[in-house]
Amino acid sequence: MKFCYQCGKLTAGEALYCGTCGRTYDVRLCPRAHVNPRGAEVCSKCGSRELSTPQPKIPMSWRLLAIVLRLGIGLVLFYASLSLVIALIQTPEIQSALVAVGMLLGCLWWLWSKLPDWLQDLIRALWKRKENKDE
Repeated sequence: MKFCYQCGKLTAGEALYCGTCGRTYDVRLCPRAHVNPRGAEVCSKCGSRELSTPQPKIPMSWRLLAIVLRLGIGLVLFYASLSLVIALIQTPEIQSALVAVGMLLGCLWWLWSKLPDWLQDLIRALWKRKENKDE
């Protein structure tokens, strides 16, 4: 999906041209669709002077603003998620559930370590076969 900064429309897929205004995305194309840099005057492959018009460049300040905005939103979401997890862990019900799950996992690992090697290998082989069948 590509966004045209000339007309403000989205084009699905890996399009070479904007579907609305016909401008190219950060390159110039000749009639034979050879890709050239946006500052080219002549096609580097066939020599054609008929090159497409690229969409306008995005100012660096807008790019920087987009990066800072994404980073800020990401940090706020991370902080909110971390606060929620900490609040949940501090409740007695969740703490007792975590202790129970931890004890259950500990018991399962202990039981696994007591199984004979041949049985562990058999279980691993069956598990891998099941995973390969699912793919």
